[in-house]
Amino acid sequence: MKPWLRCIGIHIIAYTLIIGHSGCTRNPSASKVEPSYQWQKLADSGPWAKSYNFQMMAIQDTLWVFHPEGIWFSTDAKNWTRSTLTNVIGNTAFLDYVFFQNKIFGIGHFEGNAEKYTLLPTIYFSSDRMHWDSIENTNLQKRYFYHPIVFDEKIWIIGGEQDATIWADIIQSSDGIHWQIIKDKLPFGPVINSQFLVYKDKLWMYNDNVWVSENGLDWSEVSKSILPGQQIFGYAPVVFDDRMWLIACNRSGQFACQVVYSTDGINWAEQKALWTPRGGVAASVFKDAIIMTGGKYGGTQQNPEFEYSNDIWQMITLRLHSGTEAEEKAKAEEKKQ
Repeated sequence: MKPWLRCIGIHIIAYTLIIGHSGCTRNPSASKVEPSYQWQKLADSGPWAKSYNFQMMAIQDTLWVFHPEGIWFSTDAKNWTRSTLTNVIGNTAFLDYVFFQNKIFGIGHFEGNAEKYTLLPTIYFSSDRMHWDSIENTNLQKRYFYHPIVFDEKIWIIGGEQDATIWADIIQSSDGIHWQIIKDKLPFGPVINSQFLVYKDKLWMYNDNVWVSENGLDWSEVSKSILPGQQIFGYAPVVFDDRMWLIACNRSGQFACQVVYSTDGINWAEQKALWTPRGGVAASVFKDAIIMTGGKYGGTQQNPEFEYSNDIWQMITLRLHSGTEAEEKAKAEEKKQ
């Protein structure tokens, strides 16, 4: 299975906010939703090549893009500088970067694809954000298709795959260098490409269902079947405006301009955004906005050829009162786009 099809997402079972573009129609009742959110295009293209399955990360007052061809940073999400740091982990569809203990870490090195690859347990780290140090032959377990998350002052790796073996365990590190398996046979079973957020001091995991843990070890299922009969893929998770967000949430093999958000992991609201349909995006929260770039579209019967993106968007919050005043303000903002 292709990496972008291994992603998961969330269904909607609550109210809807829809902003129209490229076939995504506007919901007439959107002005009654409080708060409302608005997408704005910051740039038609970033300095990186059009691609998907790479990362965007806010580190203090700077926004970083970790792209297959290099690394860029910005203090306003509009003007970008290419970093002296290079992409050291290799194929960013298989492995991730993470910020921990005031260092940028690259967890492992992957070259190739799922059929033929080289996987090394090398750990890369940068304290000055200008050059990499590395440690080879670490005890990092060899696996891919996982997303590391910082929780309780440690880096956590849950699940992952190698050579068709999928794990149901937790790997943990308190320094980013030394690793150990701390729990196996987790209740949700073997998982790959699960997405994670830290929200309200709890660790949340998203697949076709939602799980939550207060300590990272003991898990409870929050939502058993959040989208019955459909496969969800392609989104990036963030916490914004005291809500959990999944950006570019696609379903049943079809790409869309979808965003969903929730405060409890059970009830999810939908937003159809201004950008074109896509999955495999990079997104992060930066200076009171969600910033998004990248993505992939196609591979369906209607659109067999893949299209890639590098435009840059931000989503801001509009604190509006319901009724006529909200509707007029929303219309005025929309005309500015």
